[in-house]
Amino acid sequence: MRDNHSGYTSKTQSRSTLTAQTVEKLIGWLKAGTLKPGSKLPSQNELVKQLGVSRTGIREALQIIAAQNLIEIRPGIGCFVRGVPSEDIINAEVLGILLEKEPILEVVETRKILEAGIAALAAERATESDFWLMEDAADAIEKAFKRKESVAHTAAEFHVAIARATHNTVLTKLVKSFNHLMVKAGSLVEATVEDPEAFKHHEVVSHRYLYDVIRRGDPNSASQAMVRHIEHSHALIVKSFESKETASNPPTEGLTEHAGISSEITKRHTALH
Repeated sequence: MRDNHSGYTSKTQSRSTLTAQTVEKLIGWLKAGTLKPGSKLPSQNELVKQLGVSRTGIREALQIIAAQNLIEIRPGIGCFVRGVPSEDIINAEVLGILLEKEPILEVVETRKILEAGIAALAAERATESDFWLMEDAADAIEKAFKRKESVAHTAAEFHVAIARATHNTVLTKLVKSFNHLMVKAGSLVEATVEDPEAFKHHEVVSHRYLYDVIRRGDPNSASQAMVRHIEHSHALIVKSFESKETASNPPTEGLTEHAGISSEITKRHTALH
């Protein structure tokens, strides 16, 4: 499975390009059946040797593939292939787009416009069953945080639960179509933010706050809360890309003090400890 393609070793290529190529190679192994469902992937050290990519690049590629539910990362044990039908494996070309800055930022901009309205509709239309689903999704974020796992996938599912509460299937499908990019964006922030645990903790608190606002049944407040939530995400994503582009790790500003985040979130953040 060794690959000596010069694209993996060229010093002129950006880290994101190398990561994209690593993702493409690993996805190729999955599609070709080289790695069978249930089998363990080579260790990170072995992948570094086989693909000629840094440990950081390997780690980023594995996180992206795990975010697509193609592999399972078991801390201290290794990475294992999930049983996913071949037709559900996204094309490597599409996965490569997940690593690009502009598509992610454009999706965030689209989400702010779309999900503000979705939150308002959910506040008007949500049934008790819808609130159960939202609460379950919020619980999943908190459980992932407590297990020190990525919260990117569970956070995206929370937004799908809100969309379902509109009882508009088109809106639900639109939000679900964003998931792959938003999971990638969340994984990127987790990988580059100065304090990943503080970021994940903020995700727990901010999504609980969204749930509370929508539950109150005030469409205007729900819409405004969603806009602030997504604007905060946008700021962190931009900072993460800047960190990658400059190969630096600038300090992250206090998460709960970001403009637009209410004092109620700060109180909840404290209460969780």
